[in-house]
Amino acid sequence: MSKCPLCFSDVDPGRARWQCMNRECAGPASPEPLATSYLGHEMTVKQRREEVRPSDHRGAWAPRAQQFCTDCGVSMTRACTVCRYPLPADVGESDVVCVALAGARATGKSVSIGVMRLFLEKFIEELRSSLDFESRYSESDEDKEYVKQILTGMVYPPTPPGQARSLLYSMGQINGKRRYLALRDIAGEDLEAAEAKLNLSFLGRADLVIFLFDPLAIKSIQDALENLIPRQRAVGQEPQKVLQTVLRHMGAGRPHLAICLAKVDALQRLADHNNPISPVFANPGTTLMRESVRHGVTSGPGYDEHSAQLLSEEVRSTLMLLNGTVIVNMVENPANGNILPHRFFTTSALGGAADGELLPPHGITPFRVLDPLLWIFHQKGMIPSIA
Repeated sequence: MSKCPLCFSDVDPGRARWQCMNRECAGPASPEPLATSYLGHEMTVKQRREEVRPSDHRGAWAPRAQQFCTDCGVSMTRACTVCRYPLPADVGESDVVCVALAGARATGKSVSIGVMRLFLEKFIEELRSSLDFESRYSESDEDKEYVKQILTGMVYPPTPPGQARSLLYSMGQINGKRRYLALRDIAGEDLEAAEAKLNLSFLGRADLVIFLFDPLAIKSIQDALENLIPRQRAVGQEPQKVLQTVLRHMGAGRPHLAICLAKVDALQRLADHNNPISPVFANPGTTLMRESVRHGVTSGPGYDEHSAQLLSEEVRSTLMLLNGTVIVNMVENPANGNILPHRFFTTSALGGAADGELLPPHGITPFRVLDPLLWIFHQKGMIPSIA
């Protein structure tokens, strides 16, 4: 479905908005309050114009391919009719998959995006297409804030609260349709605060919300790993409180919800130690110790539905052992009665704990980082099931 990459609102097929974004335009500028609330900083635009499908129009309707500002003569930019954020010109004929990453501070949301970006590029190539960053429609410097950190071996600075970090990628033509991927990275502080600085209502309009649950936030796990991994940065608010905030901002929305047990590499190190959950990771046959299958025996990239369901059940059981029963209950029996399509996942963006300001000395060995994205891609008909 066509959506805005900032507020995740559906693109109205019967309306189109155009606005002049030329900084050199001499026309008067005025602020856009709703865009400002989603961005965390003021956005102003010059001349505005709207097209509406005539009430007596029959058959397919499309807005003009181009409009020009009468003040400066420059081509105007297509914009969201809800929040006024700029849109790609072909958004009306494209499928925009909207994904938000949420979780407490220090759960690894930013590094997860960086690693997913690197692995997703290879996966899209296997689909005989290409992944391209759309900087004009993004509120983040992809290289500086995500990818370059990994390539230089440095850990990520935390996402600044009250600021939009949104990225839009073109995935080219997949299964006969133009596809985009919109990612939003939410600072843990914005989810831990009583009143967020950003307008987070877009969570309810996302196609997928990835909620990262850090097992190191549980003291018993911290104690068990005291001498096994480097000391971690201070963790954020209790996961169940952050999840409660996320669900509240979703309201009556119906996004898919991926509950991700993050930093699972730390738990895998408990396999040979005396801990209540050690037997789980001592079993070499568990999906918690195996990378996901992304290819069939004779076919190309796809989604292994059976393996995904098995993983979900195993992660759910592990969460129960980790005193995460309240999180399972919040997902399966929410207070507002709005049971979302959901699954449980496990992931490790690095494959090992960061040591101070440096990534693991052996390099990164990500584990199941693409699983939540493959789930929503399968749901959207982008990739087939693996027989």
